[in-house]
Formats: sequence, structure tokens, C-alpha cells
Amino acid sequence: MHCLFVLVVCLNDLKRKYFNSAVLLLLSSVIVKAVSAVYKIPLTAYIGATGRGYFNIAYNLYMPLHAVIMGAFPVAVSHLVSKYNSKGDTAKIYSLRLAANRLFFVIGLLGTALMLVIAKPYSALIASSPKSIATIYVLAPTALFSSMAAARRSVAEGYMNMLPTSVSQVLEALFKVVFGLFFAKLAMALLYNQYISSGAVFGTTCGDEVQALSMIYPLTSAAAVGGVTLGALVSLVYLGAYSSFKYNSRPLKCAYKTGESAREILSFSLPIIASTLIQSISVFAYNSSVQYCLSLADFDLLKQNYSACLAVNSTPDEDVLTYIYGLFSTAQDFKNIIPGFTMALGVAAVPALSSAFEDENRSRLSSMSNSIFKYTSILGIGGGAYLALVAEDMLSILYKSSNYDIVLGCTGLIKFMGFTMLLYSLSGAAVFAVQAIGAASKSIPALIASGVIRVALCVLLVSNSRLGILGAAVADAAAYLVLLVSNLCIYKKYSGVKYRPADIFLKPAACSLLAYFGAKIIYSSLFSLQGNLLNFLVFSALFGLIFTVGIVLSKTVNFSEFKILQYG
Repeated sequence: MHCLFVLVVCLNDLKRKYFNSAVLLLLSSVIVKAVSAVYKIPLTAYIGATGRGYFNIAYNLYMPLHAVIMGAFPVAVSHLVSKYNSKGDTAKIYSLRLAANRLFFVIGLLGTALMLVIAKPYSALIASSPKSIATIYVLAPTALFSSMAAARRSVAEGYMNMLPTSVSQVLEALFKVVFGLFFAKLAMALLYNQYISSGAVFGTTCGDEVQALSMIYPLTSAAAVGGVTLGALVSLVYLGAYSSFKYNSRPLKCAYKTGESAREILSFSLPIIASTLIQSISVFAYNSSVQYCLSLADFDLLKQNYSACLAVNSTPDEDVLTYIYGLFSTAQDFKNIIPGFTMALGVAAVPALSSAFEDENRSRLSSMSNSIFKYTSILGIGGGAYLALVAEDMLSILYKSSNYDIVLGCTGLIKFMGFTMLLYSLSGAAVFAVQAIGAASKSIPALIASGVIRVALCVLLVSNSRLGILGAAVADAAAYLVLLVSNLCIYKKYSGVKYRPADIFLKPAACSLLAYFGAKIIYSSLFSLQGNLLNFLVFSALFGLIFTVGIVLSKTVNFSEFKILQYG
């Protein structure tokens, strides 16, 4: 009886720490996404889809490095700190912290150097956008700053302390939006005034305003990215100060060498790095194939299919492919909002699941795993259905007066992404779960398969001028479906958990569909409003009400799971 009581207390304590960590990260994610919207929405309205194309071409090159820096190595450090903390081995944790700081500095330095070296061939040969090179150069130092910051935050995450991660994310986002928009606005004003006064930009004569803007947009995008780099530096400064204050206590005797700890980090990281690299290379290949396959499509037919957008935007032929890719990038901003929230659940889950797995109590692991996957599904399916419902009104509110072409080009794409949102959200949680139990290497074949499927379908569909970037969205969804199913199977096999499909899939899906169609039916029956803002507010209220009632009555949400939050 006493053992049972101790087991229940341990389970509740672990769940309490996990939910507290997850809630904190979710709150910071909401703030970061809101701030990012404040950044990207006016930025897109300011520099248009063409400028966003340059912006995202640079990010496409950076993201594989970012995934390893912010994903693979921090997971390893977090796991190891959690492991040795449960044993009370403070000397080992101190050694791991020193090793992580040195290791992540070298990794970040190599990442920055790599971006600088391959910027020119990538922008010219793969992205078919030579003018994007300035944006890549400005973004390159972010690899170093982010890597050094990741070393500091991963130690805290090992203690399930998500405060420094949350604060650093908010700080980075705030500096990005303030200085990114300031730098972009300043660059636009200076360069456009230069054209007005001299008819040239940096000494190159421009025949008309369209040609001038074609030269200005790449430089304005590079200036905007300067805010991103500055935000990463500020995040590093904060995390360095926090880590030095909170975790700098040196044990009286440290029997561990830093080199040994670095090798342990690398040893645990290798399968995660391999899977992360494969996934990142897959995403890189996917985005690059979208850019490249657009150039393979029949140009005249492609222009005809996007004629309504191009007529509004007055895009010159030399920038049409970058412009269409910019539409795709803008739609991706909205698609990434919800997985950005659910990512918090996955990050917080790593030390919690690792601890439960090490204890070899499968009932406890199953309980926590099902809770994580269930709430990820609620956010993913519900959020996706809501996004599909309000896509047109939301885009109209944001861009109708400044860039109506974005409303025309992105509405259908965002609706499709909304209905497939579960795939993007839950697959991330499944990958984190597999990594948490040390089985990252088992998911490598699935990552390779999903990557091949994504690129192959992209080549097949995007090069079809009638589909264009919608084909890219279809290819992405198919790849994530393979990734999700594979990792759920791997996690079940190697962890021994038992899934509750009704809680994870069926109930959230039923409530989401009920809210989506219920909102549409009630709106068409009772309302006939003029104006996108009113439509958006009414649809939001109806969807939120129906969805909330649905998940409560169906007992999809179990409020007893949150009672433990009041303790500690």
C-alpha cells in the first residue's frame, strides 16, 4: 500500500512538472506567435510576396542548421541532465554544462561558416534567385548565436525549468519585430528616396518603379533579417546571464573531464542528429524542389493560373517565380502557427517521458503519452479546422487594403493546410517521444521515406502548372502522414505504451468537424453581415463555443488532469 502511494505521488509530481512546463511554453508560444504575426504581417504588406520570397529562401538554407542546433543537441543535453539529476550527480551535470557550452560554440561557428560559403551557389543554382544572397549573408551569424543560446537553455530544460526558454523566445521575438520592421522601413525609405531623387539604386539606373522595387526588395528583406540576427544575439545574452546565475555552482570535487562529457553528448546525439539531419535535409530538399520545379513548369501557363494575383501585384517576369514562392511562404506562416504551439508540448515532454521510461513503469508512461498526444491532437485538429473556417476573412483583414493579391493566392492553400493540420502537429510530438526514449535511430528509415515521398510528389505536382504551389502542399501532407504513422508505431513498439485512439483521434476530430460545419450552418441561417472583421468575429465565436461544448460533453478534456497544477 505504501509503495502504491509513493508511485501515485511520483506520477502526480512528474505530471505536475510536465504540465507546468508545457503551460509555460504554450503561453510563451502564444506570445511569440502573436509577436511574429505583428512582424511578418506588416512586413509582408510592406515588401509584398516577392520580398517574402527572398526572406524565405534565406530561411530555407538556415533551417537544416537550426533544426540540429535547436533540436538534436539540446534534446541530448536535456535528457542527460535529467538522467543525472535523478541520480543526484551534480558533478556530472556541471561537466555536461561546460562541455555543452564549448561544443555548441564550435557547432554554431561551423554553421555560420557553412552558410557564408554556400550562399552564392545556393541562391543562384538551386533557388534560382541570385538576389537573395544578401539576405543569406545577414542571417548567417544567427547560427552561431542560436547554438550558443541552445547550450544554456538545454541545461535548464533538463531540470524541467522552462522559464529561460520561454523568456528567451519572447525576447528574441520582440527584438526581431521591433528592429526587423525598423531596419526594413529604414532601408525601404533610403533606397526608394534614392531612386526618386536620382532614378537609380546604388548607381544602377532603373527604367521605372517596378524595376526599382525589383532591386530594392532583396535589400529590404536583408535588412528585415537583420532584426532576426539581433534577436538571436539578445536571447544569447539573457540565457548566458541566467545560466551563470542559476547553474554556475561548481562542485567541491569534479571527477569528470569535460571531454568525456562532450563525447557522451555526441554519443547520445548521433542518432538524433542523424534523424534530424535527414528530416531537415528532406525539408530543405522539399523547399528547394518547390523553387526549382516552379522553373520547370510552363511559364506562360503558370502566369495564366496566377494572372489575378500578378495583375494586382504588377510583378515583372524576372521575379514571377520568386513571387509565387513568396505566396507559398506566406501561406506557410499561417500553417506553422499551430505546430508552433504544439511544439511546446513536445519539448516539455522529453525530460518527462525520459524519466517515466527510465523508471520502467509502462502504465505511467502510457498515461502521460496519451495525455500528450491527446492535447496535441485537440490543438492540431481544432486549430486547423478553425484556420480553414476563417482563412479568407483573416487574410482579407490583414492584406486586402495593401496586398489583395495575397488574399487571392493564399486562401485555398491555407484552407487545405488547415484540414491537414493534425499531420504537422502530432508528427512533431511523436518524433519527440521517440527521441525521449532513446530510439531516434529507429525512425531514420521513416524519415528517409517521407523525404523521398515529399520531393517525388513535389517534382510530379509542382511542375504541373495547373497545380503550382498547391501541389507542394499536397506533397507535404503526404510526407507528414508517413512520418506520423511510422513514429507512432515505433514509439509503441519500443516503449510498450497502449494508445487510446478514441481520445487521441476520434473525439478531437468529431468535435472539430462539428464546430466547423455547425458554425457555417448557423452563420448562413442567422447572419448576413458585411465586412470581413464582423465575419471573422462571428465565425470565431461560433466555432469556439461549439468546439468547447463538444470537447466537454464528449469528455475529450478530463479536467481532473489539471488538478495537479494547483500543487507545488
